[in-house]
Amino acid sequence: MPQVSIEFDVAEAAAVTPAARELEQAGYELLHPPREEPWGQTVARLQSPEGAIVGISYAPVLHDQH
Repeated sequence: MPQVSIEFDVAEAAAVTPAARELEQAGYELLHPPREEPWGQTVARLQSPEGAIVGISYAPVLHDQH
């Protein structure tokens, strides 16, 4: 079965940690806590009961930086 990965982009990097906490409080186990990747993305990920990898992330490149 192919691996499915879904990323939910939030409005700012500071929103990733509270979203990850909310998911943990709902009973999900994170694969890794919120972290900033070397390329600037801030992300936390979990694996759904169905096996999908789900990320809550902020990728600066997707946001208007004016």
